[in-house]
Amino acid sequence: MDEDDEARDSAPGQARTAAGATPAEAPPDETAASRAGRGPVETLLSGAAYVVVGVLGGVVGLLGSYSQGWTAGDVPAASIVLIAVVFATVRLSGWGMGGRIGATVPAVVWGIVVFVMSTRRPEGDLVVPATLSGYVYIIGGMLAAVLGVARVPAAGPPGQWLLGRAARNRG
Repeated sequence: MDEDDEARDSAPGQARTAAGATPAEAPPDETAASRAGRGPVETLLSGAAYVVVGVLGGVVGLLGSYSQGWTAGDVPAASIVLIAVVFATVRLSGWGMGGRIGATVPAVVWGIVVFVMSTRRPEGDLVVPATLSGYVYIIGGMLAAVLGVARVPAAGPPGQWLLGRAARNRG
């Protein structure tokens, strides 16, 4: 029996919680304040974690920009390995943060860092040149970042952000 069947079986006007109990039978540790939102400490820790994964994306982009030129003959071996590193960074950040925003932050920071490193400076210098290694790193890294974000499951049910509904547990 799923949650929808339980809701139909309950008396009209008597809502059930995620555990299947009516609000009168709800566990005493689950108060309205704990369901309403987070406290300032949790918000601060969450923000700090997003900063950490953003810095991680920037470090991966910076180190990758400087090392993407290493080749094994004509094969851009370092670029190929760095694509896997970008995917792993984005995917694991999303998994660790529990949603796609956690995966998007390092992906966007990585993209900004690589874009800046591939633009020509007034002196004529640039870190990521227009070579096969550079193109493989930039294009492959962007594809890896997008795939990494797409592979992270959404934090809530589809349409939650649009309808403003509370998330349901999927079991």
